[in-house]
Amino acid sequence: MTNKYELNATIKALKDLYTKEAELKEAISNQEAIIKEYLTKNNLETITLENGTATWKTVFGKTLNMKAFRQEYENIYQLFAVERVSKRFKVA
Repeated sequence: MTNKYELNATIKALKDLYTKEAELKEAISNQEAIIKEYLTKNNLETITLENGTATWKTVFGKTLNMKAFRQEYENIYQLFAVERVSKRFKVA
């Protein structure tokens, strides 16, 4: 069984990992930006090199505007609305 001392240490470790995660996400974003800039400047969608392939292209899709749909068709929305229950975990 975990005691409060161990739990406190676990929370500290988790917070440290969250910080490292943020740093990694920023580093990843910076590397992606370099590749995206190269592809854009060279008018390319895809490039294949020794270490892999990078693709940066426009993708089109459609989604349902739920807010507008609900306002326009409230009765139909209520027929298909499903209630979800979830738990949220947060360490601050």
